[in-house]
Formats: sequence, structure tokens, C-alpha cells
Amino acid sequence: LVFAKSRVAPMKVTMVPRLELSASVVAVQISDMLKAELELEDAQESFWTDSQVVLGYINNDARRFHVFIANCIQRIKESTQP
Repeated sequence: LVFAKSRVAPMKVTMVPRLELSASVVAVQISDMLKAELELEDAQESFWTDSQVVLGYINNDARRFHVFIANCIQRIKESTQP
């Protein structure tokens, strides 16, 4: 285990897909940080999620999303390859 992080869900009502999308963004941010700190240029990585909603967000190019969701998707796409 190189790194671990946990987050507490906010007190206000937040939809589960939004929380799962946030978790995916955190995974990408941690990956980018670890690659930079460990100086790994060509590290092969895989990200896993069991959320069909998050996978649908990431794979959907035709639909426009709310600003928060669009920013999360953009962050994931600019740091990963399909």
C-alpha cells in the first residue's frame, strides 16, 4: 500500500452518483500525484468503478451536463486514456 485516502460524505443531501463521481476524481488526482512524486512517466494504470452512472458520464460525449459533473468528467478525461 503506497497511499490511502478517505472522505466523509457531506451533511447536506447529496446524490450517490455525485459522490461516486467525486470518488473517481479523487482516484485520478491521487494517481497523478503519485506518478509525479515517484517520478513514474510511463506507468500503466487501471481505474475501476462499479457505478454504471459514473461510467455512463465518462463515456457520454453527446450530452451536456451540469457544471460540477462536466468539470469532474473533464478532469478524469484529461488524466486518463480510454
